[in-house]
Amino acid sequence: MDKLLQSGTFALEMVWDIMSYRSTWIILLLFCLFAFTACVKPGNYGMRDRYVVTTRSLYVRTAPSTVSEIVGTLRQGDTVVAVVSDKYWIMVRDGYATRYVSTDYLKKIEYPSTPKFLKLVEGLASWQNWHFWVIAIALLVIWVIAEELIIEAKQFLKKRHDFNIKEVIVSYVTFFVVGLLSGIIYLYWKDYFIESLTKGISANSFGTDIVTFSLWIQLSLLAISILYDYLSSIFKTGLRFGTLLSFMDFLFGLFIFSTTFFLVIALSYYAIVFMIIFFTSRYIHVVYQNGIKYRLRK
Repeated sequence: MDKLLQSGTFALEMVWDIMSYRSTWIILLLFCLFAFTACVKPGNYGMRDRYVVTTRSLYVRTAPSTVSEIVGTLRQGDTVVAVVSDKYWIMVRDGYATRYVSTDYLKKIEYPSTPKFLKLVEGLASWQNWHFWVIAIALLVIWVIAEELIIEAKQFLKKRHDFNIKEVIVSYVTFFVVGLLSGIIYLYWKDYFIESLTKGISANSFGTDIVTFSLWIQLSLLAISILYDYLSSIFKTGLRFGTLLSFMDFLFGLFIFSTTFFLVIALSYYAIVFMIIFFTSRYIHVVYQNGIKYRLRK
């Protein structure tokens, strides 16, 4: 019972110490003061106007005219993404060039329905409601507390079992970057993000190669970084503790991704700038603490 009370007392003291850090309060204050200056309209997510070709062969032209030069051909079933459109023609991207396709042989594709869990996230990500600010600040506080708890756990194992641990956790960075990029894609290409979750990533859509490439790169780098951290941790601490520490880092990485994604879709560019500063400061702290041989408590 005494040990349980001591553990509880230590946890409360550590939480108080973390919240007493001047830098933490400054970051939270800046977050509240400047957030309103760069917020996007809630629910303002980009959805592309897409069309499917309904005829056997459809010409792609350099101008919205039937006498303009033909530079390509689309086949039945191909999809195109409209940059702008009117009653007769749609403009599409072909690399850096703009092309035109007649709407006479195109059928508009309905927007994909938003999954329930993403609808919930969108509802919570409305910065005009007070509950968003409660959640946002709570997530940042939990971030700091969880990070300190992981550091304490690693320092305890390091001191007790006398082994080295990884100083640099690569997967933290990739989870953070993937959170940023996924949030940006959701803001500007929400329909493509949803389809990548429900139907898988496809590289067949005309004019969407950059989005496809970005999604594949994110997933690949994330998988590689997780595997690298796991193997490195096993090499330094052995299979048992390496697996344990890697699992802790993986769970915290998921939290990093979720928090970053949530703030980006709510606050757009401001969240990107803020999160880069916040993550960098916290990551430097983690690397420094992991490099300490052991920590002494008073």
